[in-house]
Amino acid sequence: MDGFGKLTIEVGNGYIDDAYTMSHQDVDPGQYVVLAVSDTGSGISADLIEKVFEPFFSTKPEGKGTGLGLSMVYGFVKQTGGHVKIYSEVGHGTTIKMYLPRSTSQEDLEVVTLDGPVEGGPETILVAEDAEGVRAAVVEMLQELGYRVLKAPDASAALTILESGMPIDMLFTDVVMPGLLKSAELARKAKDRLPHIAVLFTSGYTENSIVHGGKLDPGVQLLSKPYTREALARKIRYVLNNEKQVTLSVSERDESDQESGASAAPADATGLRVLLVEDNALIRISDADMVSDLGYDVCEAGSAEEALPLLEKGEIDILITDLGLPGMSGENFRSKCDAVGRRLESFFRPG
Repeated sequence: MDGFGKLTIEVGNGYIDDAYTMSHQDVDPGQYVVLAVSDTGSGISADLIEKVFEPFFSTKPEGKGTGLGLSMVYGFVKQTGGHVKIYSEVGHGTTIKMYLPRSTSQEDLEVVTLDGPVEGGPETILVAEDAEGVRAAVVEMLQELGYRVLKAPDASAALTILESGMPIDMLFTDVVMPGLLKSAELARKAKDRLPHIAVLFTSGYTENSIVHGGKLDPGVQLLSKPYTREALARKIRYVLNNEKQVTLSVSERDESDQESGASAAPADATGLRVLLVEDNALIRISDADMVSDLGYDVCEAGSAEEALPLLEKGEIDILITDLGLPGMSGENFRSKCDAVGRRLESFFRPG
C-alpha cells in the first residue's frame, strides 16, 4: 500500500455449499471459520493471481520479499483441509479469505512443561537481526539473563564485528535478512574465524536455506519464531553447552592422537566393526573419525531406533553409545542387544 491505506482483518463463521464446491473440487461443503484480510493497495492483476501461491514467486525486488509468505499460507490451509480464495481489483485493493474447517470439540488446554530452571551465563552473544523491534527485545532478554550482547542489523555488519577480534561465544542470527551476504554464509565465515563459536539460527519460515523438506541440515540449531523468553533462554544455554561438549570431544581426540599417534592402531582392530550411536551429529562425526583412525570399521546411527536394524544385520563387534539418547536410552539399547542375542563389547558415554 506504499506506506498508507487501510488494512482490515475480519473473522467469523462461514458455510460453503454444494454449488460452490462443484466449481472448486479441492474443498468440501460444510461449516468453516473464515479469516479475511483486506487492503486498499494497488491490487493484483488476473495473470498474477494464478501465480501468487507458488513458492519463491514475488514481484518485489531482491531483499524486499522471499515469495514464501503466501505459499506458506496456502500449505497451512490445505493441511487443515481448508480453502483459500483471493479477490482483487487493480487500483482498488485485495482480499484474501482463508476457510478453516470448523471444530465443535472442546478447546484444548495448554500444558506447560518445564525442563528445569531458566539459566543465563557470562558468555558473549552476537545478535544479527534486521527487525529493529525484535532485535531490541532479544538484546534486552539476553542482558537480563547475564549475557554480554553485541548487535548487528544485517549479516555484513555482523561479519565486521566477527572480524574485529572480539571474543564471541555465540552467533544468534535470523535466517532471512536483507543484503548480499546470507545468514548461512555468515555462519560459515564465523566458524572459519572462530572455530569454537556456537551458532543458533532463528526464523519464522518452515522452509529456508537451512531447512529442507521439514528437516534441519546436519549440525544446525534453529529456534522458531515466535518464541518465549523461557524458550530463548533454554535454547541459548543448550547450544552453548553443546558447543562446549563438541570442543571438549575434539580436544580429547587431538590429545589422544598426540600421545599414541593416529597411525598406531591396535593390533586386534583389523576387521572389527564398531556401531557408534550418538544423537549429536557433530559429536558423532568427531567420534567416528577418532575410532576410524584407530583402524576400526565404523557404522553410525543417530538413535537407538535407527541402530537396531544395523544391529540385527549382524557383523557388529563393539557398541559405543551415548546414555542420553532420544527415545530409547543407551542403557536400554544395550539390554536390547542382549535380547536379540548379540553379545557385544560395550562402551557408554554420558551426555
